[in-house]
Amino acid sequence: MGVAPKSIARLHSHADVAGATASTVCLIHCLLTPVVISLFPSIIRYLPGETDFHRLLAVGIVLFGLAGFLPGYLVHRRKSLLALITTGIALILIVAWSGDGLNRALEFTLNITGSAMLVTAHLLNRSFCRQCHSCKDDTAPCHTTQIT
Repeated sequence: MGVAPKSIARLHSHADVAGATASTVCLIHCLLTPVVISLFPSIIRYLPGETDFHRLLAVGIVLFGLAGFLPGYLVHRRKSLLALITTGIALILIVAWSGDGLNRALEFTLNITGSAMLVTAHLLNRSFCRQCHSCKDDTAPCHTTQIT
């Protein structure tokens, strides 16, 4: 017994929403953590170790994001979206593995840019899935697919 095509389409949609949500949480974390630490410096001692924690978060965001992005991408094959999510992932991983090699302003900028790219890629991927007629009718080829 196989999985119904409509179930797969719903999974694609939900997976992209989950990926966009995870990326948005990362974005909010990057934006609010400096503000919270500035307002309440005594909480620093309760925060997890910065390098290992951020690496773990980065890997989680990447894996979660790819699981959400790839099903839709494999239907639509929009290379521009692949470039967008790849660049976003690269920026997040560069920051996570650079340690103290980057100044705070550059780290902040790269994190925000990478997270915003991931959110955008997921939302665009989802919009392409919603426009695709083959997601609604499994007998028709996807009219939005562009293999170039």
